[in-house]
Amino acid sequence: MRILLLFIIIIFSFHLSAQDHFIVELESRSPDVKELVKSYEGFPAIPFLANDLNGDEQSISGYNGKVVFLWFWNTDCIPCKKQATALNLLTQKYASKLQVISFSDDSKAKTQEFLNNTPMDFPVIANSKTLADGPYGGDMGYPRIFIIDQQGIIKWVFPEELMKGDFNTYNILETLLISLYK
Repeated sequence: MRILLLFIIIIFSFHLSAQDHFIVELESRSPDVKELVKSYEGFPAIPFLANDLNGDEQSISGYNGKVVFLWFWNTDCIPCKKQATALNLLTQKYASKLQVISFSDDSKAKTQEFLNNTPMDFPVIANSKTLADGPYGGDMGYPRIFIIDQQGIIKWVFPEELMKGDFNTYNILETLLISLYK
């Protein structure tokens, strides 16, 4: 029996050494963006608790009854300046109906430096890469927006790929906001 086992091992090792290489194909572990979006829409928002740059606690549950936009961005994001302006305008116009909470994945210092040139009229949470990479996003890129209705359900998700080109942040988000109050 030992001789037979030794013979099989020798034959197998010759077979392996005769090959120059072998191919390993790994299955993709991360779902594509469309699947990610579908996995969020229609489900309750994922709770979080974080301090913004002013030291105030921010939480999704703190805004029950309002529509909430969760905006994920970073200081290297080129369209983010235009989006910040659009979100400021929406925040001012719909103060009683809308709350924007923004999440920068950059450090507090780098985020504050960005805000010196691009002010935001809503809470800004720095160092939020863990939240952005985990429960709110994965591979959806920057910027991305989650729109949460008055009952805390994620209605729409806009990943980076949907906001490229001529995406009119103000008009699109205003239309969706109004539709949630009809």
